[in-house]
Amino acid sequence: MIKKPLAVVTMVYNEPEHLQLWRRHYSAQVGEGACYVIDHGSDDSSTAHLGQVNVVRIPRSPQDDERRTRSIGKFCDSLLEWYDSVIYTDVDEILLADPAFVPSLTEFALLNRTPIVTATGFDVIHIPDEEATLDYSRPFSLQRRHLRFSSAMCKPVLTRTPITWAPGFHCCEEAVPSLAAPLFLFHLRYADLASGLKRLERTRRQPWISENVGRHQRLENTDWENMLRSMAGLPRTDSTLDNRDARLSHWRQQVEDSAQTRLDDRYRLDLHLSGTELWRVPERFVGRV
Repeated sequence: MIKKPLAVVTMVYNEPEHLQLWRRHYSAQVGEGACYVIDHGSDDSSTAHLGQVNVVRIPRSPQDDERRTRSIGKFCDSLLEWYDSVIYTDVDEILLADPAFVPSLTEFALLNRTPIVTATGFDVIHIPDEEATLDYSRPFSLQRRHLRFSSAMCKPVLTRTPITWAPGFHCCEEAVPSLAAPLFLFHLRYADLASGLKRLERTRRQPWISENVGRHQRLENTDWENMLRSMAGLPRTDSTLDNRDARLSHWRQQVEDSAQTRLDDRYRLDLHLSGTELWRVPERFVGRV
């Protein structure tokens, strides 16, 4: 049987802003019909009018990352019956193959023969004193120009084989992290102060499986804003995000080295390696994400 090349999956609960951007980006990359949104009980109509995007509705329940990860893994495995490769990203994660090599994620997947591909990850940082509120109807790269490297965002996102993710999708049982691929993940959690605080209000209110989980999603507003402003105040520098970029090579190597002592751990890399500078988005990415 000839399979379709690539499907993209996310899971949402009341995410009108991020879902708008997610849909626009991935529809352009793979086509609406290859996009799958698992709706975990949204009640804000954000998943009601998504065109040809496939919406799978499941009952609302307390946030349980173990259950969520397990369920999504099984869903992605099932799609491999029909697609050669599957991508999973959270709704605030935008994935892009380096446009210097391929024009789309579909082309990247067709060329890729690695069973599981880990992206190199960044937080997109809002500088509130200089940048306006983010307009989610436009590419974020036209409005936000600075990134911070994050090992926690270096995730195994594209798979051609059944995969067993750890909660948070930071690692999987089937692969040791390798960041050689020209595949980049842009995390939008810190891309806008106002919408970030609004989202935090929702995640604080929603039920959680335990008081001991999801603490980073239940911070007080002042703590979260101070964290964002601290990142926004880091020194700034240019970047190329290619094989000539010594800073990028350094951080990629740090992540891969951290995995060598964690081969038997559930989380196979150090999730707390964070860039000490803000890197400017290279021009070849601007307008594409």
